[in-house]
Amino acid sequence: MNQLSTNRTLINVIGIPAILYLLWRGGPVFALFIFLVMIIGLDEFYRMNTNGRQTPAKLTGFIFSGLLAAYYFWLPAVTLLQGMILLSCFIIITFFLEMSRDKVNPTRNMGINILGMMYVPVLLGSLIALRNLDTSHGAYFTVSMIVAIWICDSAAFIFGMKWGQRKIFPRVSPNKSWVGSISGLVSSFIVFYGLHVQGILPDLTLLDVAVFSIITGFFGQAGDFAESLLKRDS
Repeated sequence: MNQLSTNRTLINVIGIPAILYLLWRGGPVFALFIFLVMIIGLDEFYRMNTNGRQTPAKLTGFIFSGLLAAYYFWLPAVTLLQGMILLSCFIIITFFLEMSRDKVNPTRNMGINILGMMYVPVLLGSLIALRNLDTSHGAYFTVSMIVAIWICDSAAFIFGMKWGQRKIFPRVSPNKSWVGSISGLVSSFIVFYGLHVQGILPDLTLLDVAVFSIITGFFGQAGDFAESLLKRDS
C-alpha cells in the first residue's frame, strides 16, 4: 500500500468517525475542535505562501479565526450584511497592520491574508453555525453532510483508481478522473436520497436532495482542486 492509500485509510478509519462523534455531541466541544482545525489549516495555508517575496501576518489571521469561530457559535444565523461587515473590518485592520509591519510586497501579504481567511476559517467555520442551527433534527442533517462528503471522497477514489483513465485537470490534480468525480457525485445523491426515504431527513424534497448532493458531491471536489492548485503554486 503506497503512502497516499495509507493516509487516506487512516483518515477514513480514524479521522472521520472521530469527527462524526464530535459533531453528534455539538456544543463548545465541537466548536473548539473546529477552531483548532481552522488554525491548523490556516497555518498550513500561510506556510505554503511564505517565502522571501511574501510574508503574511499569521497572528492577524489566527486572532480573527478565533473571533469568527465565537461569532459562528453564539450567532449561527449569520446574515449577508453581517458577513460583509465582518469581512470589511478584517480587510481594514489587515491594511493598517500591514503598514505598521514594514514588509516587502504589502499587497501580496494582504492578499494572502484575506484569501486565507476566506478559504479556511470562513468556509470551515460555517460547520459551527450549521451544527448550532441543526437542533430540530438532532444533528442528523449536519452529520449527513459529513457522511455524504466522506462517501463521495471514498467512491471517487475507489472508482477513479480502478476505471479512471480520463483525467479532468491533469495539470492541477493528475489523479482525479471523470469516472471518479461522477461516481462521487452519484454517491452523494444516493446518501441523501436514502436518508430521505428512510425517514431520517423526512423534510427534504427531491429538489433539496439534488441541491445538497451538488453541494457535497460537486463543490466538495472543487475544493480539492482548489487545494491542489494552491499547493502547486506554493
